[in-house]
Amino acid sequence: MSADLRVAAFAALLAVIFATAALAGRAIDPGTGSHDAAAEEHGHAAADPATPAGLSLVQDGLRLVAADTTLSPGRPARFAFGIVDARGATVRAFDTEQGRRMHLIVVRRDLTGYQHLHPEQTRTGAWTTALRLPDAGAYRAFADFRTGGRRLTLGVDLLAPGAFVPHALPAPATTAHVGGYDVALHGQGAGALSFTVRRRGTPVTDLQPYLGTRGHLVVVRRGDLAYEHVHPLGGRAALGEIAFESGTTAPGSYRLFLQFRHGGRVHTVAFTREVTP
Repeated sequence: MSADLRVAAFAALLAVIFATAALAGRAIDPGTGSHDAAAEEHGHAAADPATPAGLSLVQDGLRLVAADTTLSPGRPARFAFGIVDARGATVRAFDTEQGRRMHLIVVRRDLTGYQHLHPEQTRTGAWTTALRLPDAGAYRAFADFRTGGRRLTLGVDLLAPGAFVPHALPAPATTAHVGGYDVALHGQGAGALSFTVRRRGTPVTDLQPYLGTRGHLVVVRRGDLAYEHVHPLGGRAALGEIAFESGTTAPGSYRLFLQFRHGGRVHTVAFTREVTP
């Protein structure tokens, strides 16, 4: 089957799914007020800013609908999904943030295999991207976007069938290495975090913009996979520093995924962080 036919098939399948979602939405939620009540009843308070992001398919009356959530491990595939409102209508208008209208973050549930993807929107309003789940296991995909001035993160589980052994979370460390770079993590109390990037012992002072900023930080909590995408503060460029203010101050174990660009390449490095009471 050609690429065009595959995309058309995805679009047709999504149209059916969206129609089903619309009927279900009208049956369960004839008005937005009842939707909010149902969301709160199921633990998804629509307007509660304290609720961690990424824990639900539903937030603020919007729902993520995926065409297929089972992918063959190790094989490239097309992952297609859409965002629908409480009445089942496809949301088409999205705000641009960091140069993109949709960010898709994918990690395995043991917090390995990080991917940061940028799907493309089709004429039907659906989003599609190439996705390869490298190994068997359960994964979490986070659709991170802004619409109507609101920032939302909707999460969905993906499955790659097959036998697998979950990896233990690496022990907390303050240094990591990637592609010839040495990266150090500095915790400064509460949610303040900063990273310094060095190469051959020398601070990297000419980090290149990646999606409009000097770095990107995604934080995922072990267990429930609560999600946070943090934008950098100013930092001290002369020291190769990238600074962030994170809201992940609740006790728990977290995996921090930092991305930065240098030498024309984007590098990803991960840290484990323990937050104690």
